[in-house]
Amino acid sequence: MLIDTFELAVFVPSRLDGRALEAVVTFTVARLYEPAETDANANADTDADDQQHVDPQRAIVFLHPYAPLGGCFRNKVIADIDSYLGRRVALTVAFNLRGAGRSEGRTSWTGVAEQEDLRSILDMLSRRKLVLHPDRHPPASRRSLLLQMQARGFLDAAADVDALDGVPLPPVTSTLLCGYSYGAMISAAIAPAEYSLLAIDYAHISYPYGVVWALALHKRSWYLQRIADSVAAAAARVAVAGTEHASRTLFVTGTSDSYTSIATYDRWWDQLQTRAVQAAADARPLASEQDALEAAAHALAVVRVPNADHGWIRREADIVDAIEAWWWPSHT
Repeated sequence: MLIDTFELAVFVPSRLDGRALEAVVTFTVARLYEPAETDANANADTDADDQQHVDPQRAIVFLHPYAPLGGCFRNKVIADIDSYLGRRVALTVAFNLRGAGRSEGRTSWTGVAEQEDLRSILDMLSRRKLVLHPDRHPPASRRSLLLQMQARGFLDAAADVDALDGVPLPPVTSTLLCGYSYGAMISAAIAPAEYSLLAIDYAHISYPYGVVWALALHKRSWYLQRIADSVAAAAARVAVAGTEHASRTLFVTGTSDSYTSIATYDRWWDQLQTRAVQAAADARPLASEQDALEAAAHALAVVRVPNADHGWIRREADIVDAIEAWWWPSHT
């Protein structure tokens, strides 16, 4: 077996106002590989270890740091996570929010427009169809992309490309929203219940807790409340119905973060945990205190990386390790 990937560089429309959003969508599939006798030994281990972990129904959506400060999906933290973990899921989407890279528009003052940009991507995952921006991909361009996919075996050979009005996507039943800095603020604003069929989990890298007020102005309280509500709801769901389809949230933060001290983070995480434990206890009053603590632990996890700062220079592998250890065991 080997892993085969196909990368599409496209523009998709935002559901808010139709602005073109730059995106890279990567498909990954497992294929049977039968080497000739002459090279059997040389290729017998081709991607063997990775292949054991490819999940055909999982996806990762990446969100980048603040665009006015240079943030885009080409960010090294995002790229490094994508290059490693992206090979283990059926689909990854790295896209530029409005005002970043070649995406149209400007960064908003509150992040509300960016939330709609993200919902545009999640809508497409839910409908299993990638909608291409009509101005950036006229019919001839769309047809060319589909023919390339067909030639590479990423589209049914019998499919009539002229009858397709978008790019077919694999059925996704588990989705990780992986946001870094500002991107974590935006991804955390999406409630799991909005896309229940996608079974969303969250990996927040260096959540900008200390500067949310500057990134979202008067909506700071709303963003933080959104996280607290999501974590509490997940803990309550675990207490009542078990872990299946209960959303999980992971925070990965360096202890030397440039914008938020680790002491401030710890106080916030303690508050989130307390709320989650209480929600679990309220949802199942006859359960033990230990059951409530376990429900909260499923809903909320924290990884503190010693001496790492907000930029994660030469520490990207620590993020990959943290996400891998947290997300993959939960789906085995």
